[in-house]
Amino acid sequence: MERPQTLTVTALLVALQAAALATYGAVLLVRAFVGHPSHRDDAVLLGLVFLVCAAGVTVAAYGLWRMKRWAQAPTYLVQFFSVIIAMGQLTKLPAMMIPLLVVGIGTLVMVSLPPSRQALGGI
Repeated sequence: MERPQTLTVTALLVALQAAALATYGAVLLVRAFVGHPSHRDDAVLLGLVFLVCAAGVTVAAYGLWRMKRWAQAPTYLVQFFSVIIAMGQLTKLPAMMIPLLVVGIGTLVMVSLPPSRQALGGI
């Protein structure tokens, strides 16, 4: 079966989120060692947590790209948390949260469309 365009877009959006998580994790690690955080151990741990999350989201994007049924659950979870976080922080960090909200909702819509669902096993 050929991958539908909706699933291709979904996989690319999830990969974009993974890249953003990895970039932020790397920035946190660099700032922990180069900057002067008040709690260096906490900063390092947070950077590593973001990198591990990025790896998991990358695996989900790969699963979507390969049309694997198991990739749906992590994709929905990541989007759910993206939307919740974006809505909660929208007034404090609108420049970051508006794109997060748009990508989260867009990815939810794309993965939920019939062609994507059918390609992923018809759930």
